[in-house]
Amino acid sequence: MQRILPVEIVEANALENKADVMFYFTGLTHVPALDRNTFLPGAVGDHLTSAGGVLFGGSQMSSLAWLQAGATGSYGAVVEPCNFPAKFPVPAIVMAHYLQGETLIEAYWKSVQMPGQGLFIGEPLARPFAGIRQHVGDGGMTIAARLLTPGLYDVQAAPSMMGPYRSVGRLQVGQGTREIRLGLIPPAYYRFVRRDATPTR
Repeated sequence: MQRILPVEIVEANALENKADVMFYFTGLTHVPALDRNTFLPGAVGDHLTSAGGVLFGGSQMSSLAWLQAGATGSYGAVVEPCNFPAKFPVPAIVMAHYLQGETLIEAYWKSVQMPGQGLFIGEPLARPFAGIRQHVGDGGMTIAARLLTPGLYDVQAAPSMMGPYRSVGRLQVGQGTREIRLGLIPPAYYRFVRRDATPTR
């Protein structure tokens, strides 16, 4: 993750006076000092408790407090989920999918195996890590993207959007790859086609 965002792991009960919060996961039933932090656009806040999804009149902090403090989305249980980890988001899975360019709702839903007793709130289509930027110069092209999942890709080029496309090379994309440099290539339309890791017969 360090290759995508500057990372600071804070070992404390709560964050305070932080100006760049992107992910905030805790197990506290009431999170203090939320209003003393600044959440980045698209930020996720979650207190992973038994009743965070009870939005009004609950005994624990409502997940709405995250949005009021500036987070873009959160998740909470609406009834007692007991001690079933599958009913709670897995922070590492939320972050991995979100940082690869998926929407917030996609990232959250892939991290909760049993979402039937939970409630997502916020902007489900938030996607701050999506998109592709390109720069042509120095005898090649640099593409910055996070939405390609790790794997081996065929780089294909065509004179128009409609094709015909032909292979101009292969590219290995690793976890968290931000920039891809392509060598001397002519101006064209490009696409990346992921090669199946399993040989077909």
